[in-house]
Amino acid sequence: MRTFLCFLLSVLLISCAKKERKADVLEPKKMREVMWDMIRADQYVSDLLFKDSTMKKKDESIKLYEEVFHIHNITRDEFKKSLDYYTSRPDLFRPIIDSLAKRKNDIAPINNHGLRDSLIKQRFQKRGKKP
Repeated sequence: MRTFLCFLLSVLLISCAKKERKADVLEPKKMREVMWDMIRADQYVSDLLFKDSTMKKKDESIKLYEEVFHIHNITRDEFKKSLDYYTSRPDLFRPIIDSLAKRKNDIAPINNHGLRDSLIKQRFQKRGKKP
């Protein structure tokens, strides 16, 4: 009986440990959405710099990343902690990366700027133009 209880307790602990996730880490679905928008922001900056060489890629990327964080109501630190967590757990990070690759192949560009509609709308409103 004692052996059975030890076995049951160890199985319970192992099963709980696999599902354990840090409280300050973004949920996989939210992480996937944030990463998708950041990929699109990078593409936008690459396309923009191809047309306008006077802009600095790093500065523009940082501005867009901050907008992505604002849209998703997260901070840079939350994203960094989450990214560090997921990259340290390939079993959790792999599905996120795979879904992003699939999404990239399945979805045609949303607009000619390659950004999420909400991000494009926000950028054009700041400039006083229509998208």
